[in-house]
Amino acid sequence: MTKREKIASRIETVALVLDCILLSVFVVLAIGVLVKTLRMDLPWRRLQLHRYLALGFVSFFLVFLIPRLRKNVRWLMMFTHEFTHLVFAILFFRKIHRFNVDNKDSHVSFSNGWFGYMPITLSPYCIPLFTLALLPWRFTADHDVYLYVIDVLIGLTYAFHVCCWARQIRLHQTDITGPGTFRSILFITFFLIVGLCLVILTPSSGVILALERVFWDFPRELVLMVVR
Repeated sequence: MTKREKIASRIETVALVLDCILLSVFVVLAIGVLVKTLRMDLPWRRLQLHRYLALGFVSFFLVFLIPRLRKNVRWLMMFTHEFTHLVFAILFFRKIHRFNVDNKDSHVSFSNGWFGYMPITLSPYCIPLFTLALLPWRFTADHDVYLYVIDVLIGLTYAFHVCCWARQIRLHQTDITGPGTFRSILFITFFLIVGLCLVILTPSSGVILALERVFWDFPRELVLMVVR
């Protein structure tokens, strides 16, 4: 190994350690946000606001009782995995070369870049893409019935993503080992917790207030609690 390669290796190691420390702090903060979220929404008065979310979540698992639909859902899980890679590759300005989904070989091919490797690589394991796409629909609902339907769909799509995570997360996968296994686990854990908090808070708080509480109010309260 040349001197330049040794220096590059040391810089990479230092960056990995710093990333893990920073991500560990964010994970602890996210756990605190989850605790505050559960404390807010567990009382029965607020818990009943989640009944349609829960209905959608449970309904998804009934799909697996139908053999033909079960096979199609499994294909949709593969599609969603690769599609999420695709979406984040586009968000980080990569040039897409190929998008392929089938039972033998599913992959996305895109150009290299200096930024966005971790989000592109790990996003399928921690971003509930379809669920997030449904959140803006709540702004269009002018009647409670429409809100209930949207909440059912949010619960259903979130259950779908939970199944995706359960089927696809394996520590030996190159998506996980590429950025570093421990760093990947921290990254995935943080975004899983944040996504769960958003899903829990949205039916009872609304989209805007849920976002404010998850990304500002609760973290700020936790930081001030530590500082004081």
